[in-house]
Amino acid sequence: MKCIQLFVFFSLKIGVDLSDPLVELPNGLIRGQRIKTQNNEFYSFKKIPYAQPPIGTLRFQAPREPRNWDGVLDCTTMDVVCYQMFNKLENQSENCLFLNVYTPNLPEFVNESFPVMVYIHGGGFTEGMTQQYDPRLFVENGVVLVTFNYRLGPFGFLSTQDDTIPGNNGLKDQNMALKWVHKNIEFFSGDPQKVTLFGHSAGSASVGYHLLNLKSEDLFWAAICQSGSVLGPWAYQRQPRRQAFLTASFINETFLEQNDSKKLLEFLQNVEPGTIRSAAEMFYDFILNGTSDDFAATEGSSWAPTLEIKNEDSFISEKMFKLLKSGKFVKVPLMIGMTTEENLSMDHKNFDKNVEQYDISYKTLVPVDITGDEEKLNEIGRKIRDMYTGGKNFSKNIGDAIRFSSDNDMTRPIMKQAEIYSKFAPTYFYQFSYDGNFAGFSLTYPGTGSVAHAEELYYLFDFIHDIKSFPKEDQIVRNRLIKLWTNFAKFRNPTPTLMENVSWPQLKVEENDFPYLDIGANLTVKNFPKKEIYKKWSQIYESLGHDDFDTY
Repeated sequence: MKCIQLFVFFSLKIGVDLSDPLVELPNGLIRGQRIKTQNNEFYSFKKIPYAQPPIGTLRFQAPREPRNWDGVLDCTTMDVVCYQMFNKLENQSENCLFLNVYTPNLPEFVNESFPVMVYIHGGGFTEGMTQQYDPRLFVENGVVLVTFNYRLGPFGFLSTQDDTIPGNNGLKDQNMALKWVHKNIEFFSGDPQKVTLFGHSAGSASVGYHLLNLKSEDLFWAAICQSGSVLGPWAYQRQPRRQAFLTASFINETFLEQNDSKKLLEFLQNVEPGTIRSAAEMFYDFILNGTSDDFAATEGSSWAPTLEIKNEDSFISEKMFKLLKSGKFVKVPLMIGMTTEENLSMDHKNFDKNVEQYDISYKTLVPVDITGDEEKLNEIGRKIRDMYTGGKNFSKNIGDAIRFSSDNDMTRPIMKQAEIYSKFAPTYFYQFSYDGNFAGFSLTYPGTGSVAHAEELYYLFDFIHDIKSFPKEDQIVRNRLIKLWTNFAKFRNPTPTLMENVSWPQLKVEENDFPYLDIGANLTVKNFPKKEIYKKWSQIYESLGHDDFDTY
């Protein structure tokens, strides 16, 4: 009888059919799936609650620990996304704080723990979803992959800069997901002491914010920042209180004159979420069309993290550049890099409009963290223009305009973050330069690089299941890239042994030295990407005579 009872319990815990595994968590029992692939199999658990639904009075508040549930929770499908801006997907919901776990095996079947990689999706803090990211390549290389939703747009980043709506709830969601991983990943054969946090674009900037949050000290042991920096001007919201009231005014115009945070919160907690999303979109158009002098510079005015007033629950309340320079951050090994031309794009609808402004007003070229009177800003702007065009107009040299845009948004802040970080912790810098076929387009302009923002994601996540029709070089690059990334998760070193006779050196920045790994058709150790232009940018910042910047 005891044998029968043990069999029944074991069958219940993993599912009589091994394709229908059960895992018992502290909050309750969940059902997942066994996924068979061409070469292997792994276990998938989707839509696991990592926080309470942020609805009603929890809207615009920090996330709360998830409640327990009875019975078996079906975790076989992720069918919800957080509210997105400029996206009318039908499955948008405020009840969206779920995560997915994909593991090579379960504790019932193996007596080992796997390193864990937690991915933060990008999307400019206004869109994105876990459904886009196939885990197969990661689990086949011996790591547990976790992906998750977090609140976006106004739901994640509206702030009144006081105790009423402190802000940064999207970052706090991410932190809650990390805490969930730390507490629960052992139930999926994950090692909570070997968690690597990584992300792309806004997800990469988010990783940077977590590095600056000392409360995250024990939640991950390594980090990867792909094509995005905490120092990026677009990754910081500069006027959150003004933005919050202006957004509300698109629903109720009396908030143009209001300045009461509690009335704002009460009002916004009692309107439909779709109404808030629409108001945020109208606010964005309001800035983009240049109809507000308050938000004349679009940099830093989107929905993004901001500085909170200091309290025990604040995520970040000091300037990012200052924290990096002082070494006040979580010091774990970091892998960080970029593509050869981040802002290369076929969609020039808004870009062409910006280029026209570059030629009309030089001060529009000046990063928003550089301040001064109009004469000074125009002088700096002219220097920036000359750095790229040699004194010609950008509108006649679209390739130069793209290079400026790439450097201003991505290259400069990414390289500066890496430069500063490398003084305190092991840092590995890369440039992804392989112009392959997976991304589905090839584009260059005179003087630009040929690999655009996000192209490396096609080689990390299994967007293309059937790769046999693609060139052998594409397949080699895919295998190479996933090996480097998972090596870093396992060993905190992307090349613990020689890989293709290459050892990736740690970054040590000297006057003429900035060693990095170029990931192209081959792996090549090179020195100082975009050296001349980066040095000229550094000279501009140094000429200001201070370093009291937030972004860079």
